[in-house]
Amino acid sequence: MLIQELIVENFMSYEYARVPFKKGVNIIGGPNGAGKSSLLLAISVGLGQTSTERSRKLSDLIRWGQDQGRVTLILDNSRRGNRRPEPRHNKDQLFLTRFLRRDGKYWFELENRVASKQDVERLLGKFGVDPDNMLIIMHQNMVEQFSVQSNIDKLRMVEDAVGLEPFRENVLQAKRSLHVF
Repeated sequence: MLIQELIVENFMSYEYARVPFKKGVNIIGGPNGAGKSSLLLAISVGLGQTSTERSRKLSDLIRWGQDQGRVTLILDNSRRGNRRPEPRHNKDQLFLTRFLRRDGKYWFELENRVASKQDVERLLGKFGVDPDNMLIIMHQNMVEQFSVQSNIDKLRMVEDAVGLEPFRENVLQAKRSLHVF
């Protein structure tokens, strides 16, 4: 479980909300318009998405009447065996926050320090997550986009989403090595 909790402030219809997640499958239910998709969108934005199916600019996602919104993801950095996914931070939880300002300025903070998008991508890579893979977070309109991909592209996206892409590369490298002899 990568995300232990989601905190949104002045994001879409939410003034403030905290959503804890448990290991396993988490289900968010409610009637139309209750904000279920907004929470999924908040996770996407927190992971680094720069445009959405709901808006062209991230500043459009800030709650009406507010100048700044914020999405915080509390990431599980607890030990797996004798190592943490991000060993530079010797703590079980990491706070990754994305700030959105009405004037179009956006930035990340990791543990209350400004972080670049590349820093966030490196961090997520240590957790085995590629936020650009459409299978990591599939919004309502993305099922159709996935369905028109070639079978090879679908297979690669699935392999990447479940963490098999490095295994695939090792197999291909081994095949290349065998052909040398």
